[in-house]
Amino acid sequence: MPNLNEISQTHLKILEHETWNNKLTCALTNKQLTMLSNELTGALNWYSFTLVTEGHIILDNGAGEMIFTPNEMFVFYPGSPIYIHEASEDYKGICLICDQQMALDTQAFRNLIKASIIPISNYGNSKVTLTHDDATRLLSLMLLIRQYIMQPLQLKGEILEHLYSVFINDLISIQSFEKTRLYISRQSEEIFISFYTLLTRNYLEHRDLKFYADRLFITTTYLSRIVKQITGKTVMDCINELLAMEATRLLKSTAMTVEQIADQLHFASSASLDKFYKRLRGTTPLTVRTTQ
Repeated sequence: MPNLNEISQTHLKILEHETWNNKLTCALTNKQLTMLSNELTGALNWYSFTLVTEGHIILDNGAGEMIFTPNEMFVFYPGSPIYIHEASEDYKGICLICDQQMALDTQAFRNLIKASIIPISNYGNSKVTLTHDDATRLLSLMLLIRQYIMQPLQLKGEILEHLYSVFINDLISIQSFEKTRLYISRQSEEIFISFYTLLTRNYLEHRDLKFYADRLFITTTYLSRIVKQITGKTVMDCINELLAMEATRLLKSTAMTVEQIADQLHFASSASLDKFYKRLRGTTPLTVRTTQ
């Protein structure tokens, strides 16, 4: 999957700002940039948090249309089926974007798991409504992260990782997600993190549950139970989602034919990819390619 610098020149219009180590960035957005982001939907391997500061946006996250106004935040997770229908002329926001691998490597990601934010997002609840004071504090944190990204500091990485964790933990505390906290053991938490790290590196070559269970030295039943508890999905669902994301990225940001993409993703034929993609995305690869 691509990092923050491995996207097409067209998509770079959305990221006209600096990134840190291809892992973290914070963008000020407006109507034009927000509508351009539809070109990337379904292909992003990032976690992002967009706070609306002025105007409004209307989007569909697979659970129906939602309107976001000032002091509301939209949470995006890899694979989320997001489409932005409208942005007002005066729309402004700020978007904190974190590469998936960085997210996996931080304690903040474990807190997201425990706080049920990941499974909640999978079921379409991606809106976070904030008080004015809470929104102001999170905005200040996001602007501080943006400022540090642009500074040539020796310990920039350590500072940014800390600030990102502060942001995530503050967001969890604000929303009182303790009420829905998952009761999972530290062992299960570590197994899931290890599984997801393995998955992002091996999903193209290995699509069988046993491969991942064997490398984690656990049974397939145990792995399935942990993944289902934390994500609300099966292991195969997770694999298929990554495949669909990569197919979308290749369709939108390369000149590869559908046949070439099917071969790169190790499908038996373009017809197999077509059937798979339609089942997951509700449309065909050719439709995605011709409607760019």
